[in-house]
Amino acid sequence: MGKIEIQKITDNVQALLGQKKLDTAMAVLKRTQKEIPNHPLITFQLGYVLFLKNNLEEAEYYLEITLQKIPILPGLIETLIAVYQNLGKSQKATQLLKKALIWGPKKINLILEYADLLHSKQSFELALFYYKRASTIDPMETRAQANIAESLTELQRPDEALSFIEMALLRNPSSKQLALNKALTLLSLKKYKEGWHAYEARLSGEIDEAPKRLINITRWMAQSLTNKAILVCSEQGVGDELLFSAYLPKLAPLAKRIIVETDPRLVALFSRSFEDFEIHPYSRRLSGTRVIYDYHWLKQCRTYPDLFVEVASLPYFLKETHKEPVAITPHLKDDTNATKVWTNRLKKMSAGKPIIGLFWRSGLYTNSRKHFYPTIDLWQPILSLKNVTFLSLQYDDDSHDISLAKQLFGVNILKVEGINLRDDLDEIASLCKALTGVISPSTTTAHLSGCMGTKTIIIDRTTNWSPKINNFDAVLPSIQHIFPPQVGDWNWVFKKARSVAQGWIQDEIHDQIIP
Repeated sequence: MGKIEIQKITDNVQALLGQKKLDTAMAVLKRTQKEIPNHPLITFQLGYVLFLKNNLEEAEYYLEITLQKIPILPGLIETLIAVYQNLGKSQKATQLLKKALIWGPKKINLILEYADLLHSKQSFELALFYYKRASTIDPMETRAQANIAESLTELQRPDEALSFIEMALLRNPSSKQLALNKALTLLSLKKYKEGWHAYEARLSGEIDEAPKRLINITRWMAQSLTNKAILVCSEQGVGDELLFSAYLPKLAPLAKRIIVETDPRLVALFSRSFEDFEIHPYSRRLSGTRVIYDYHWLKQCRTYPDLFVEVASLPYFLKETHKEPVAITPHLKDDTNATKVWTNRLKKMSAGKPIIGLFWRSGLYTNSRKHFYPTIDLWQPILSLKNVTFLSLQYDDDSHDISLAKQLFGVNILKVEGINLRDDLDEIASLCKALTGVISPSTTTAHLSGCMGTKTIIIDRTTNWSPKINNFDAVLPSIQHIFPPQVGDWNWVFKKARSVAQGWIQDEIHDQIIP
């Protein structure tokens, strides 16, 4: 089979991939591989299709065959790096990128891949060097500019980050990714008026995760809502919906009727908490990285909305300054009967001791995210506390971590049966309400606990953009944010959290003695 025939086959495969016909493309490539074993163009496409199908070990096999024959084949290094990273083989990814940078020292895509890898390993200073190197080669490279700012923010140098973003925006004023980075930096600097305004950039089609709404209604831009019905739209994750739902009571006096679109798991909780609002589950699907919302269900509303607004835009249009907490009392209401049942059940499980709920690992525990979640062996300052019982709020298989905690610290972390700790958010709300407190990284569970008014510590490896007042959450004030002076110093974080949790325990024991 000659060069022209091979080119026709690869062009045909590209066309099939464009039509998302992965299985058909795979069949073509497998057949050709049998006829012409290990032709580099075929093995590369095989590896790429296998990568798309998440058959990572087989993808690695074919891509490495290609690497031996044509190491500079466009797209090969990037694909193989992604395979290595998804397989957790960061050392192989690093070694390959170092070689690739020798072959092509000015290839921006490879420099950025290496910088991203360093960033994922928390080597922020070195990542910053390579991002700046890419930006020097191409001053209009948006990804490099945005990640320079992000690295500076990670290093707790937000003023430098803002200065760099503003210079980058002068060169590339239309970049919505830079505008979004600027928004998060402004919020971390407590420049809330400008920050919430800039945060509108998240809705741009240039942002991969920006939602698309199949809706034909005028967007609310802070115009009068007198005698108007407004739809408040869902966006982002469940934790964000919980957080931004705190602004709904502030919207209530302005409009005649409020319709809220939300995650189906929040409908019961929101319906109880916002009795005068219409609460509806969203209808959405995923297209690539973009969420597409459908609004056929609006026909069911008692009043068809005149306007719509995204829930995370409420701080901007309501002109939030965060000089004081958004609300003093919890804005969500638990099922009091369910809470009573949990209170009695937990009291029996703990023999009357205070109970602190623990959450230490997100379900999305990838190589790029795992540094946000301290492993159980780092929790010694918490797990060595006395006169307290610990309860796991993990919704995945945590049996190994619980056994390890017992082995390392001699502590029993309890589990509860009969509750879906991932999806039954209304029941979890009552469970959190019955606890003494919750300690967790920034997760849905932590935000749900804060919405219930339960004392909550959110632990983090560095500061974040979430609005705070004296390190208490400005939106959900029962949440205390604890982050270290030096990025990633979990020992400092846990010692501080221990001191706070010790106060919770003493307060509850005191209340039991003196009712």
